[in-house]
Amino acid sequence: MIDSIDFADDIPADFICQLDDLNILNVSGEERIKYLQGQVTADMSKLTAHEALLGCHCDFKGKAWNIFYALEHNDSVLLISHRESAATSLPELKKYGVFAKVDFSQDTQQWACFGGRGPQLETIISELFADVPFEHQQTFSNENGVVMALSSPEPRFMLVLTAKGQAKLAEHANLPLLSNKLWEVLDIQAGIAQLNAATSNEFVPQMMNLQAINGINFSKGCYMGQEVVARTKFLGKNKRAAFILKSSHGVHVTPGEILEAPAGDNWRRGGTVLRAADLNKETWLLAVVANDTEIGSKMRLKEQPETVFTVQSLPYSLE
Repeated sequence: MIDSIDFADDIPADFICQLDDLNILNVSGEERIKYLQGQVTADMSKLTAHEALLGCHCDFKGKAWNIFYALEHNDSVLLISHRESAATSLPELKKYGVFAKVDFSQDTQQWACFGGRGPQLETIISELFADVPFEHQQTFSNENGVVMALSSPEPRFMLVLTAKGQAKLAEHANLPLLSNKLWEVLDIQAGIAQLNAATSNEFVPQMMNLQAINGINFSKGCYMGQEVVARTKFLGKNKRAAFILKSSHGVHVTPGEILEAPAGDNWRRGGTVLRAADLNKETWLLAVVANDTEIGSKMRLKEQPETVFTVQSLPYSLE
């Protein structure tokens, strides 16, 4: 479709990545908003054709099955999340659907996700959607799919395209197609958590900073896990948070791996990796660690103790 290129020291100003690790769940039916409102942390009543939502789907103990973007398209809600956590979440999400006018479908032939940035991509978006969103989580949609703007760590776009939209994108063969590792690094640098099979149902949303990036609405009504999520906020019981870590070495790390922190002359368990990507001889992690972890402190991988990571600043406040 688009010529693939290898990573160079300088990432092109224009690029696109196929986000084939993401799942698109189509939720339809006249009670779709009402039903989802009782299941997730986002206030689904605020979802519009021009504004996406970030949210979590939790169990009754407040542990997150899944983290998703919710996008409106025609008479449906599209939930965009990692394929592995979506597979864990879906049976739980559908459990009470038999009592509501709501339907769930996943059509991998109809939908595909892409992410990218740059003036050339903005021109393509303008052709596909007649306009370009620039405000964070602003969206436009039509028969080609949905485009969403993200502002951190830099202006970029997620495109959720129908088969028709994918065919139109394929006409622009000169737009560099890069590995989705690049998109993973950008999400990590933005401090956006994601769950997979190893980390699903392990953490409450605040341990992954969802309260800091508008992934939890504390004033909406009841939803699955709401009591625990609210108690975690108002009683201040959460002692963990997600932090960005970086190594100057390129190593393969998988979500769920254990980090260790210095304890005198020894090392002790320090946290759990949520997201990881190696790029240009660097490795970036987003990991759940103690919330009093200091910027600049060191951690290492339990299974690769020779690889040391340095804790980086978050692009938002946890206060």
